[in-house]
Amino acid sequence: MSSPRIVACGSLAALERDDVRATLGSVAAVRVLTTAAAYRGAAAAFAEVVATGLFSDAALASVDALDRRSAQDPGVVAEVTGADLVVLVEGAALHARSVWRGTALGQALATVNVLAVGSVASVLGVTMIDPRGGAPTTGLGLFGDVVLTLKTGVAQDERTQSLVGAVDTLVELGPLSVVAYDGRWRVVSDEGLVLSRAGQATTL
Repeated sequence: MSSPRIVACGSLAALERDDVRATLGSVAAVRVLTTAAAYRGAAAAFAEVVATGLFSDAALASVDALDRRSAQDPGVVAEVTGADLVVLVEGAALHARSVWRGTALGQALATVNVLAVGSVASVLGVTMIDPRGGAPTTGLGLFGDVVLTLKTGVAQDERTQSLVGAVDTLVELGPLSVVAYDGRWRVVSDEGLVLSRAGQATTL
């Protein structure tokens, strides 16, 4: 996988499309980072990725960095940096941020190819969206100008759109939406995707 460096999808179901799979390309070593699944179960989250069959030809393994101590472990960091692709599973986005931010693992995520599934994609930007109420907060800072989040309910989505303001483009992912970043953003699947700036429809 030479590019893109970041692929964000609304759910694992989005990966069933052939054009999305082509975007990821051929990868030999895949590591599934289960940090965000600390509360729902790392093993179950890994099994969900395996069940897609997307990486059946790759060396696939789980990296269970569930707390800040493990996020500073050189062995964990080496597992991540040695992968062709790192899959960030869906789960508790704020927990993932608390584990990754300011740690060796968080720094490593800035150097690898990433597939971010669901709400955890929001963590990667300069600005992330707090899933508890839809307000902007601070993310890892891997990219700016674009804010990723999942579509929720109408009221919270409208609140988020108004709070993000006119500087950044808000990308609201539906379950089958996919966007990719390799220095520039592009839409891979626009199904259920909403793009806005200051509450007005826009493009990437």
